[in-house]
Amino acid sequence: MSNGITHEQYVASVRSRVATIAHGMLNAKVGFIEGSIELASLRHEAEVDENDPDFMAFVLIASETDSLPIATTRALWSKEALAKHQPEIDAAIIWAKNVGMAACQSLVGRFMPNPSFKRDA
Repeated sequence: MSNGITHEQYVASVRSRVATIAHGMLNAKVGFIEGSIELASLRHEAEVDENDPDFMAFVLIASETDSLPIATTRALWSKEALAKHQPEIDAAIIWAKNVGMAACQSLVGRFMPNPSFKRDA
């Protein structure tokens, strides 16, 4: 008897992860650029259309922000370089939210049972 999961269960778990990340982004518990990068990386595992418009928003965000010191790469940059790039990072976060907010809501609606768009208290 196998203790593994089926392919369908795996895809369902990936889609649940997608919904959790997107919900966290909507509630500001997941950084918008960091979440976008992760969502873009999960596109194929979620088994959606190659050009799924919700995921393509995050592919765009990940592509346009890949040169910025985000998340773990920040530790590799000097304080001076981080300070110099901070206005660019701040602007990129605002842009990413404008590009990806509706896609986050859509992914939550598609993959989270009983979704709620209310912000967590």
